[in-house]
Amino acid sequence: MNKDCYYFAHDSNAKDDPKCVLMIEQLGMEGYGIYWMLVETLRDQPDYTYPVANIPALARRYNTSAEKVRTVVYNYELFTVKDDRIFFSESLNRRMQVFNEKRAKRSEAGRLGNAFRWGASQTDRNAITLQSQSLAIKGKESKVKEKESMEKVATKRTAFVAPSLQEVSDYISEKGYAVDARQFVDFYESKGWMVGSNKMKDWRAAVRTWTRRQNPSNTPSHEPQRPYELLD
Repeated sequence: MNKDCYYFAHDSNAKDDPKCVLMIEQLGMEGYGIYWMLVETLRDQPDYTYPVANIPALARRYNTSAEKVRTVVYNYELFTVKDDRIFFSESLNRRMQVFNEKRAKRSEAGRLGNAFRWGASQTDRNAITLQSQSLAIKGKESKVKEKESMEKVATKRTAFVAPSLQEVSDYISEKGYAVDARQFVDFYESKGWMVGSNKMKDWRAAVRTWTRRQNPSNTPSHEPQRPYELLD
């Protein structure tokens, strides 16, 4: 194994989690592979988060589509998305917190052992013990603060953020859709970005649905095309 590879624990029955079962049913085992690719990618990051904007590049690197990767990130509650800017796995964060605490304790124990082995004086040993206790207390305080911070910024599902006209236009161009970005934005802004009686969850999915269901041949040129509502 490459020495630069990083370890993380995971459950052998993760595939039986109801969220994963639904994902596999809808996306096949490719979706399951994308899920673990994302978890491994998060594990390699210093803060265990990844930018949403980099999803297309990540998809190209692993020979899949950005649409499928976004679906896994947004649709199955397997990841938490913050401000439509970064995403992370709460499960991975919990596991890595336990792992890092154990590693820190082993490192401290080794340091203390070396100090005693090299004949440190009793005064030195007392100082080392006090320092170790202080580090343990600080570690607990840091853990509490980290948990409180996470509870404030992380939500089970990220609140919807309405896209700008430029974002919609860029997405349409990326996909090669024949869709009027301004017409799309104006329509949903007039509805308060609602889909039926529910708040829109994914404007990109709404663009795709709009594209699939519009019928230009039956729409007078002087009238805007009437979109179909995105199904939940």
